[in-house]
Amino acid sequence: MIENRKFTRVSIKSVADVMISGSLANQAYLGEISRGGLEMYTKLPLQKDVTYTIKPYFLFEGREMTETLKGKVKWSHPIRNDFVSGIEFTKAVTDNSYPNLFRCIEQAEVYNEYFFTKRQC
Repeated sequence: MIENRKFTRVSIKSVADVMISGSLANQAYLGEISRGGLEMYTKLPLQKDVTYTIKPYFLFEGREMTETLKGKVKWSHPIRNDFVSGIEFTKAVTDNSYPNLFRCIEQAEVYNEYFFTKRQC
């Protein structure tokens, strides 16, 4: 399969609040994340092509941190009693736009590079 993603996906430990029009619409567990978007699991469905505000809470160097991002739902599917959705950020994660999340993703990228490409099992 041809990979068309602009950024490398990584896993981080994170939960998130998902808001629409300033009100909490859902809570989520994050799957993989990249500098361009994320995958998340929710109890309620998210509507395709709708932009949500996402506030992930994640651990970085033992401290809980957060950022507030906006992203559009590119796809969403039911999975058992929950839903999984792919979100594309309206602005890429950079050291200027979302510095805390950038550092967390960057650290995960370095970890993945070392453990999954340089190491032989």
